[in-house]
Amino acid sequence: MAEESPEIYLFDGDDEFAINESIEKICSRLGERNIAEMNITRLDGRSFSFTELKDAAATVPFLAPKRLVILSLPTSRMNEKSQQDELINYLSTDKPTSKLLLVEYDFLTNERDRKDGKVNWLEKWATSPSQAKRVYVRHHPQPGGPLMVKWIEGYAKKMDGQITPQAAIALANLIGDDTLLASQEITKLLTYLDYSQPIDTDDVEYLTPSTAKIGDFDLINALRVRDQRKAQALLHKSLQDLDPGRIFQSIVFQIRTLIIAREILDNHGTVDDFPKSLKIGYYPAKLALESAGHFSGAFLDDIYHRLLNLDAAMKMGQMDADVALEMLVIELTI
Repeated sequence: MAEESPEIYLFDGDDEFAINESIEKICSRLGERNIAEMNITRLDGRSFSFTELKDAAATVPFLAPKRLVILSLPTSRMNEKSQQDELINYLSTDKPTSKLLLVEYDFLTNERDRKDGKVNWLEKWATSPSQAKRVYVRHHPQPGGPLMVKWIEGYAKKMDGQITPQAAIALANLIGDDTLLASQEITKLLTYLDYSQPIDTDDVEYLTPSTAKIGDFDLINALRVRDQRKAQALLHKSLQDLDPGRIFQSIVFQIRTLIIAREILDNHGTVDDFPKSLKIGYYPAKLALESAGHFSGAFLDDIYHRLLNLDAAMKMGQMDADVALEMLVIELTI
């Protein structure tokens, strides 16, 4: 690890896969893996003590220029200003034998606060002029929409494989912005094809499970127009491949998402107004907005409360998931 590199790294964002890749790059600079591991200390911000942090940073490195101390979730217990000041004061001092890597698996400053000029205390310190040469800050946002499609294409190439543009879009529609899940699915698809040909749409549809948090709303639409025959046919087809409990939870999520989409439409919002906490990608969110226009708020509220009642019955052992699904279809289409 070169001495001219930063003394402290601060990584944050909602792309866990990208953050872990960045961490691995920093660790690799310590040299050969066995030596590197002996010079890395990992601490959890939810349970660490300042004494542990100071002792780890003060330890002399073994066959390496410096040690690396990785502190995950450094702000999780720093609710009091006195605690924050203590950490900042320590971080501001020179550490001759170690470098620090601070990792937050979310954004320290959310978009709304940043627009209002409110910056998280740790990020504010890290980006201050006095720390410009000491601290390196990198944000890791999940790629959304077209960026996710490009990410999928790029990752397939990185793995010495290929994926067609249509297949990349199909995969993005299924898994949203989850790069970790995308990397696993791409590896599985390339392995299945023995890296001998590009992944196409049929491969994605055949091998990637229906993990999409939105889906195509076909069953919900059939319930909306009271088409009992179509709704039952769709349900029975799903039950052949998926666990009833999983189907039920998928419908619950779809309805919750449609309710949010309906509210966004009523407030003249756009796809960018979808809460990040839902963890759905650009394309599924766009589909939800397009579909929400066909539903009334009253219908969505009614089906959601029915789902809650059925969920309670299942948890109390009064009803199995497959029976609950059948009842839902019958009650909403008679």
